[in-house]
Amino acid sequence: MDVGWLALILAVGIVFMFLTLVQHWQRIVRRQTWSIKRLSERVEDLESISDPMFVQRLNEAAPMPLEQVFTFSLRLDDRFWNETLHATEDEKRFVRAYGSFVGSVKLERWRSHTVASITEVLPEGKEARWQTRSVDLYSDPTRTSEAWTLWELPLARPGPSAVRPPSVELLLRANSVELCGHLAGNPQGASENGHRDAAVLTDVVFLRVPLDAAQLAAFRSQDPTHNGTGDSTPHELSARANSWQVFYSGREDTLGIEWQLHLQDLSKRSEWERWKILESESPSIDLVSQPR
Repeated sequence: MDVGWLALILAVGIVFMFLTLVQHWQRIVRRQTWSIKRLSERVEDLESISDPMFVQRLNEAAPMPLEQVFTFSLRLDDRFWNETLHATEDEKRFVRAYGSFVGSVKLERWRSHTVASITEVLPEGKEARWQTRSVDLYSDPTRTSEAWTLWELPLARPGPSAVRPPSVELLLRANSVELCGHLAGNPQGASENGHRDAAVLTDVVFLRVPLDAAQLAAFRSQDPTHNGTGDSTPHELSARANSWQVFYSGREDTLGIEWQLHLQDLSKRSEWERWKILESESPSIDLVSQPR
């Protein structure tokens, strides 16, 4: 093999090696370019997430699953049983012996449904103790008058007829809690023989408590669990005015009904915690008094 062929083979080998090296570096450059592009995109994403407007839009699009917690308690005094309900002596004896009295109702409003936890007790039972039961409630948008019975207190034993016995009920509607009576006979009292006419049925709404902060504004009051004196400084009143925890109460003296409502609005909690940290306290539970 002469020198010319050897030089040609050597030149071809060098060109091949050069082309191979060029292709290798091109692949490296393409990978680095792709990596730099991906890194730039991730930096842009992180910058957009840190944008306050983007965070606000994200929170609005995906609100907290648990939005509000209401704790409702009720007290009925002797005037309710004697003058408002006009309960007969037989009904009072039946209630004292068999009545299950509600102490508190906690309503957890989730984005998809409401969880109701009802705490009640049987006052005169020897084994009486607090009992709590929970119910998951799913509303139907097509039923505007939908209502759930949270607590029912029969005033008599069920009779042989299909007519339900008279009762007092606590109902949950779309945006309110109602204390109602399903009364048999004359709602103003018993007949001359001391008994009601079971053939006459009357539905009465004794109390309606809204579950809306705007409608509850007139019932806002001092939380008895806040301090022992009930006194508050102007700074404390101003702070609680913007709090995510609010206390409401009301009293209907003519009916013999007293109620309390504690609201925890979790949609406002993050806003509140930006400048104030609260130590939450459990609301007190009042027992519904039985007729005497």
